[in-house]
Amino acid sequence: MIIGSNVTTVQRVSGHCLKQNAEVFPYYSIPTLEEITLFAPDVLVLCLPIRGKLHHQLLQPCILWSEQLMNDNSPLATTFTELSACLNKFL
Repeated sequence: MIIGSNVTTVQRVSGHCLKQNAEVFPYYSIPTLEEITLFAPDVLVLCLPIRGKLHHQLLQPCILWSEQLMNDNSPLATTFTELSACLNKFL
């Protein structure tokens, strides 16, 4: 599940994940925890910025994607190479 509010970013990340043979469900807003549970994704890719601290509430593994460095201690993928490595770890 690829989550983000910027449509272009979600589409670009989704396209990359498809090339990695991952099943992709792009979500162009912020889902509720109930919606995430309903879809039961193996891994979430959160395209930052995300309102609130959604990734701190999740039980599923998640990858944070941003093309900008963040001042946060969260694991972050900033290149498609890093994203691929993270996907391989979870899938």
